[in-house]
Amino acid sequence: MLMNAIPILKEILQALKDLYEKGEEYIIYINKLPITPEDRELLLDVLGEGQVKITYSSKTQPAEWKETGIYGVWIGVIKNRDDKPVLETIEITFFPKLASAQKEDVAESIKYLEEKIKEIEEKTSKQEV
Repeated sequence: MLMNAIPILKEILQALKDLYEKGEEYIIYINKLPITPEDRELLLDVLGEGQVKITYSSKTQPAEWKETGIYGVWIGVIKNRDDKPVLETIEITFFPKLASAQKEDVAESIKYLEEKIKEIEEKTSKQEV
């Protein structure tokens, strides 16, 4: 029995329009909504499969995002240590936020790269002497 698939598809459509027209991103937390197996099957059928799959290989919170056949619509699943889904999303975005580099991670990378460059410069300057 269908319960929420059609309202969810309409929500996705509006969010996709907002992404296109205003650049606004949107997330639907699927496992927080009452949906039936039939709802899930219809959603997956209508959205289809895309060509891109992103895997985040963390031991504590592995995650995966799949592009759907609708450009700008991604299905995300974040799991726990036991590989059980804890969060399922439909993200309307050009690229999933959690899959992209986070600001703190970039700051850590800057520090790491600065240290490496300094080490290399020190080694090279000692060899020139």
